[in-house]
Amino acid sequence: MRMPISKLRKNGQLYIKLLMSITICTVFTLILSSSIYYISYSRTLQKQVYQTDLANLRQTSREVVSMTDIAQSLSFQIYRNSSIAKLLFYKDPSIFDIRAVMMDLDVYISSMPYIQSIYVYNPNASTFYISSARGQGGILTEDELDDRSIIDVLDHFEDYNAFTPIARKYKVTPDDPTETGIYTYLCYDAIGQDRKINSAVIINLSSSWINRGMSSSNNGTGKSFILNDKGTVLSGEDLTPQPWDSGQLKQLKSRVQGNDNNYFIADVEGKKSLVTFTSPDTMSWQYVRITPYKQLTGKISDVRRTTIQIAIGILLIGLFISWLLSRFLYVPIRQIVTRMNSLESDKRDSSFAIRQNALRKLIQMHTIHPESQLEKLSRLGIAFDFTKDYRLVYLRIDDFEQLKKQYANDLTVLKFAVMNIATEIASKHFRIETVDCDDDSVLLLLNEPDNGDAGSSESLVLLLKQIQNASLEYVKIGLTIAYSSVSNNAYQLNALFKQTREASLHRYYFGHGIVIEASEIEAYRTKEYVFPSSKEKRLVDSLMSGKTEEAKALYREIVQDTSEYRIQVGRSAIAHLAITLTNILAEIQKNASIQIECTIGTGLPNADSYETLEQLIAYYDDFFDETKTKLQEKRSGKQEDLIRKINDLIERNYHDPNLSLNWIADELAMSTFYVSRVYRQQTLSAIVDVINGTRMEKSKALLLQTDLSVVEITERTGYTNSSYFHRMFKKTFGVTPAEFRKTNANRADIGL
Repeated sequence: MRMPISKLRKNGQLYIKLLMSITICTVFTLILSSSIYYISYSRTLQKQVYQTDLANLRQTSREVVSMTDIAQSLSFQIYRNSSIAKLLFYKDPSIFDIRAVMMDLDVYISSMPYIQSIYVYNPNASTFYISSARGQGGILTEDELDDRSIIDVLDHFEDYNAFTPIARKYKVTPDDPTETGIYTYLCYDAIGQDRKINSAVIINLSSSWINRGMSSSNNGTGKSFILNDKGTVLSGEDLTPQPWDSGQLKQLKSRVQGNDNNYFIADVEGKKSLVTFTSPDTMSWQYVRITPYKQLTGKISDVRRTTIQIAIGILLIGLFISWLLSRFLYVPIRQIVTRMNSLESDKRDSSFAIRQNALRKLIQMHTIHPESQLEKLSRLGIAFDFTKDYRLVYLRIDDFEQLKKQYANDLTVLKFAVMNIATEIASKHFRIETVDCDDDSVLLLLNEPDNGDAGSSESLVLLLKQIQNASLEYVKIGLTIAYSSVSNNAYQLNALFKQTREASLHRYYFGHGIVIEASEIEAYRTKEYVFPSSKEKRLVDSLMSGKTEEAKALYREIVQDTSEYRIQVGRSAIAHLAITLTNILAEIQKNASIQIECTIGTGLPNADSYETLEQLIAYYDDFFDETKTKLQEKRSGKQEDLIRKINDLIERNYHDPNLSLNWIADELAMSTFYVSRVYRQQTLSAIVDVINGTRMEKSKALLLQTDLSVVEITERTGYTNSSYFHRMFKKTFGVTPAEFRKTNANRADIGL
């Protein structure tokens, strides 16, 4: 009986040793695997947070650049305003001019909510004319101005680049507890050897409006900063200057300044942090986001601590059970298998996200090392080879905003369906990888077959149309597609991605469901665009005079003429027209006492409000029709008859020096006030402006068709002072009478 008992004890000890070894191995495996996953997920999170922060910072950069273009356009528009010119250059302008200018400035403030204030500065009179959404406004001398920092900006205007925003802070009202951050745009005239400002228009934009993307990203303990062209670091919250010129922060600044988009880990103010920054934009500004590392890895650290605690518990329980219940040897093994299966499942779930991140990073690389990148892609199971013939195809979902509203919760599923459809169809002819890009976009990476049969562009277009048709049939989603030419140059990957992405934006001109060859659009980048100011003036005149169809045709012509330029050109031109028409709308409402509603916010829509140009044009067609209808409802038959009489008097008597509002009122036996008010309401123009306009057109005809001297033409068109005639002619046509006659005579000589 002793032998069996002894063997049993030996077997028991063997079981205990085996169980303890397996338990220790299990604990070690758990700790090691949790550490590996901690490092892996930490790196993945770094990249995800970097991409999210970079997207927010880039959006802010685009906002600042876009606002710079708008501020520049608005500054030029203000400078061209004849009433404002009097305030800029006349030392003692009339109260009527001042009142008209202040009303115009108030219109700009009310129509563009991101404008904090507008200053019109006349240094000869040491006077500021200020319109402000909040705070000090009106007519102020330099000593009365609360915004003292603008005086320093004007005194050192040469220290700033032209139309680069000046980030600064000031108290909007003396009672404000804190200063408000603003972007100041300075447009000035400083002609002369003394290089002193002769006049200036200053536009202050709200920093909270422009930097809202940075503010929305600061949802934790991270902070955003701006590194401007002067090397000054500013807070993204309120534009407060930051002391980054010494110690550790100076080294941080040197790693960011002038470098391309990137991120790195560094100690910032004693805390390990993730530093994300953008490339310098067109104004040489960079945007920086600093996120504490603890904020990124907090949840992972909790999982790691829990895993270690579980491992210690398993070790203690395993030792206890091995001592008591050695016969249950295989129970811990089954637990280990279950745990490992769970970890493998988690790994498979994260595989797609890792592959997508790797592909996104690949197409965004400016500098690429082909061999190492191919090795990394191969390890992830990605078959795309950018050293062999390849193409990029950019899919953009049509009517995306409507789709997002209709399928808010299923949008990701629908997008995956589009990716699967594209993969299923294209894989018959290419090796394909799909990349989930922006909200409404998918990128296809196509490798040509190994047999070298790349096929023609026509064959590719047919295949892409199959993808479009299948997407419409199965998931009811329309697609606009742009494709690149064939390349086997790894270093062209990022350039081709940008090229196809920009080409897809030309859907705006071509319409939904189009297939675009990106190389054709690339030629538009070199073309220079000049905004047609003369057509814009004719558009305004047509709208003001009720010629709706002509206004529609001119608007369509202006915006369609931008179709053969970069998409940014069209957006800028449409934004410019929106500002102009918003001002005209305000003038119509003021002069004709009518109300015309805008359907987009507080002003007319820009290019980004619609996906296609035809949608935008349809909106403006309705807007022009509504304007005409409102004006027609305002007019009466009796008043129209009066307008015809006034126009006849002007046409017949323009040569009479006595022709004026009073003269016309006497001829009609009516009061000047009534005649002036009715004429302005019906035509939206003042009688004196119509008289001067008629005389200018008649003088232009005499200059072209006769050999009369300028003095004789002055007398024949009703002017008694040739100097005044010269000033009016140059103001109207931009040249003197003599220059106009000479220019047109030269054109006739050469057959123009």
